[in-house]
Amino acid sequence: MRPLAEQFLSLTARRGAIPLLIISLWAIAVFPNLSVRSFIWEEGTNAEIARSILSNGNLLQPEVYGIRWNEKPSLLPWLIAGVAKVTGEVNEFSARFPAMIAVVLTALLVQTLTRRYASPNASLLAALLFMFSPMLLQKLAIAEPDTLITLLSFAAFILWWNGVEAGRVGPWRWMGCGLLLAILAMAKGPQPAGYFALGITAYIVVTRRWRDIPGLFVCLLMPAAATVAWAAAVYQSGDEATWISYARLRPAPSLADYLVRNSRVTLNLAAELLPAILLAPFLIWRARQSKSGTDIPPVALPLALYAGICTIAVVIWPGSNSRYAMPCVPALAVLAGFGWDMIAGTAYARLRGIVAVAVCLLTIFQAALANVIVPLFADRFGASRIAGQNIERAVRADPAPVFCTDLATNQLFYARIPVRCIDPAELASVRAPAWLIMPRDQTPLLAQLRFGLAHVVVETESGPRLSAIRLSKR
Repeated sequence: MRPLAEQFLSLTARRGAIPLLIISLWAIAVFPNLSVRSFIWEEGTNAEIARSILSNGNLLQPEVYGIRWNEKPSLLPWLIAGVAKVTGEVNEFSARFPAMIAVVLTALLVQTLTRRYASPNASLLAALLFMFSPMLLQKLAIAEPDTLITLLSFAAFILWWNGVEAGRVGPWRWMGCGLLLAILAMAKGPQPAGYFALGITAYIVVTRRWRDIPGLFVCLLMPAAATVAWAAAVYQSGDEATWISYARLRPAPSLADYLVRNSRVTLNLAAELLPAILLAPFLIWRARQSKSGTDIPPVALPLALYAGICTIAVVIWPGSNSRYAMPCVPALAVLAGFGWDMIAGTAYARLRGIVAVAVCLLTIFQAALANVIVPLFADRFGASRIAGQNIERAVRADPAPVFCTDLATNQLFYARIPVRCIDPAELASVRAPAWLIMPRDQTPLLAQLRFGLAHVVVETESGPRLSAIRLSKR
C-alpha cells in the first residue's frame, strides 16, 4: 500500500479535487452547530437592521430599536434580508450566510491565482493559509462585513491583474473594478477601497505605467460617487459628526497613548497573519538570489504592494484595529504559496513542515470548535440568546412599554418584543408602568429619579450585563 502522503498527492492532482477539498473543509468548519452560537460583536446590530428592512421596507434609513441607523451603508444587512426572504426569517443562518460564502469564494480565488504560477500543493496551502489564518478564524462564521470587503477588494485586484497580464487594462475592466469597489463601499464606506487604490497606484508608479492613470481615476471615482450618493440620500443635520467619528478622524491621542495602541495593533496583526508571514518573505530572498528574476511570479510585486502599502497605513492610523487589515490576507496567502515552492530543496525546507503542521492544527482547531466544543458548552456559546429569552419571558408575564438605554442588540435581538432605545438623559421622561432594560452599571441613575417602585426582575451575565427593571406607580 502506498504511503498516505502519496495517496493524498495523487488525489489532489485530479482535476477539481483541490477546490472540492477547500469547499468540504470550509463546510465542516462553519456549518455544524451554527445556530447554537448566539450573536456576538456587531452581529445583533446587522441582524436587527435586516429585520427592520424587512418590516419597514426602508433600505437607506433602517432603524435599530427606534434609533435611526446612519453610521454607514448597510450592504451586509441588505444581503441578510435577501437570504431571510428565502429562508423565512432573520436568524443565525440567514445572518451569517453571506459572510460565510464570502470566505469560501475568496479561498477559491486565492487557490486559482496561486495555481496559475505554482504547484497544486502550493495552491491548496495558500487557500488554507487564508481560510484558517487566526484573523479569519475570528470571522469565519460571523455576520460582520469584513469578509465581504475582503472578497470584493481581492476580486477587483484579480480583475485588474488579468488585464495587466494580458497586456492592457481596458476601460471596461477599469469600470468592472470600480463597480466591485462601489459595492464594497456600500459595506463599510470607502476606506477599505484603500487596499486597491494604494496598491495599484504604487504599482503604476514603480512600473511607470502612466497610461493607466486615467483608468484608475475613473475606477476610484465609482466608489467615491456611490458613497456620496448614499450620504446625500440619507443626510440629516448632524450626521457629519457621526461620519467623522466612524472614519476615525477624531483628534489624535497623546503620543504615549498612540505608541502604546499602535504597538498593540502591530503585535496583534503579526500574530493574526501567522503562519503565512513565515513563508511570504522568501520571495525577497529568492529575488536577491536570482540574477534575472524570471523565477519570481510576475504577480508577486503587485500582490506585495496591494498587501503592504495600505496595511502600513492601517497600522499607523490613530484609532485603528488589526481587523481592518483583513483585505491583505488573501494576497499574503498567495505570496506564501509561492514561498512554499521556492524553499523546496533548500536549507529552509524544514519550514515547510512547520507551516504545514501549523495549518493542520488551525484547521483541526476550527473543526473541533464547531463540531465538539460548541455543543458541549452550548449554554456558554448561547449566553446572549438565553439572556434575551429571559427578558422576553419577564416582559410578557407583566406587559408594559419597554425602553432600553444601550444598543445591546446581541441580547435584545432574541427578546422579540417591541423596544425603543433612549438616551440615559431621557430617563426622566419615562412614565410608569414601564420596563427599563439597561446595563447594570447604569442602574444607580434610577435612584436620582422618582419612578415609584423599581424592581429588578432579570439580571444577565453575558455581554453588557443587562438588568430588566419593572417600573410601577407607587
